[in-house]
Amino acid sequence: MSEIHYFPRYSQKENMVTNNTLLLFSRLYQNNPKKFTLFINSVLDDDKKQLNTTVKFSQQEKSRSGRVADGMISQDSFKVVIETKLYGQEHIDQVIGHWNSFENEDNQVFLWINKEPITNDYYNQIINELNDYNNKNGTNIKFASTTFKEICYAFKDVLQEYDLEMTTLIEDYENFCNETGLIDNNENRVRVVLTGKTFAENMKYKLYFHPKNRGYQNAKYIGLYQDKAIRAIGEVSGIVDLQYDESNDDFIYYKDVKGKSTQEIKNQIKDITKESKTKHGYPAEEDRRFFIVEEYHQTEYKKTSHGGLPGVRYIDLLEVNGYEEDMRAMEIADLLKGKEWDVL
Repeated sequence: MSEIHYFPRYSQKENMVTNNTLLLFSRLYQNNPKKFTLFINSVLDDDKKQLNTTVKFSQQEKSRSGRVADGMISQDSFKVVIETKLYGQEHIDQVIGHWNSFENEDNQVFLWINKEPITNDYYNQIINELNDYNNKNGTNIKFASTTFKEICYAFKDVLQEYDLEMTTLIEDYENFCNETGLIDNNENRVRVVLTGKTFAENMKYKLYFHPKNRGYQNAKYIGLYQDKAIRAIGEVSGIVDLQYDESNDDFIYYKDVKGKSTQEIKNQIKDITKESKTKHGYPAEEDRRFFIVEEYHQTEYKKTSHGGLPGVRYIDLLEVNGYEEDMRAMEIADLLKGKEWDVL
């Protein structure tokens, strides 16, 4: 007998994904408006002004005319316009067009949902356009962005053990997201990189770099590989694209792709650039992508297959015995120590 699903799976089109997401929101509101309010404010992540989606019952309320009504049922006016994206498209003109959907609501929010977190560049582009739109039209539209994975987390956070129907609902929605590729496994992946020559410098400066034009898939962790084993694990806290000008000891350009660089990080990038040229002959002025970690934690995750590592590899931590998703990088390093893996 086939399993019954709350959410249809007949297509991967954006309108079907949007319909399923709205169905999820609607079912929670119908089940418990107060929990829906907690959930939607968690998704919108706006601490300045929280949406109140519940109906309010009151008595002896004075109107503007001074008359006192015996009772009143009211609800705040709000509208959340949702744009879902399956493939990371960034079309600012399309986004601006959605803002005309707002009318005279007291609270107006444009919610952008994607597979991956929004990039710094696109976020700033939307905010700049939105500020200009608000100024020209006398509106006060707010912007929020989230991912399908974050929606699942936020939904689960408002549930209790006895919310059996809603628990079944979110489990099916999460399965739908996984089956249709809306949730990736980046949070549980280690990007294993070769650091035969620069291992000491990577550890010292808490960085890893490669040419900017080299391919890259998102992963939460970096694993430094040397001598047939992953020797250190670090959680990626920032990514920077840059080109260094050796003659002026400055950057020709410097762009934060993820996170925001401090002056200390910029100094470390300069230092490792100079040191890697002096010690290993790496060119100082090539276009590079730098990965910043808070700390590298030493480990020894041995590769059992013959030969060296043939380029970058990704490890799925969910396949490692003993791994739990709330582990920190230091705990992951301890877990991997003494274990073995193979390159297929």
